[in-house]
Amino acid sequence: MLDWARSSGYRRVWATVWEWNSASRRVLDKLGFTEVERSEDATYGTNLVTMRQL
Repeated sequence: MLDWARSSGYRRVWATVWEWNSASRRVLDKLGFTEVERSEDATYGTNLVTMRQL
């Protein structure tokens, strides 16, 4: 997906993940995503917005 986005001319990619989902957070970290925003959800908790420059 990252290769496709880069070859399609995208300059950055965004992903969201719930704060409590540590496995998915580790994957995003290994792929170079960094947290840029947080939002609260009354049902599921904190949602993290991450971004990676291509």
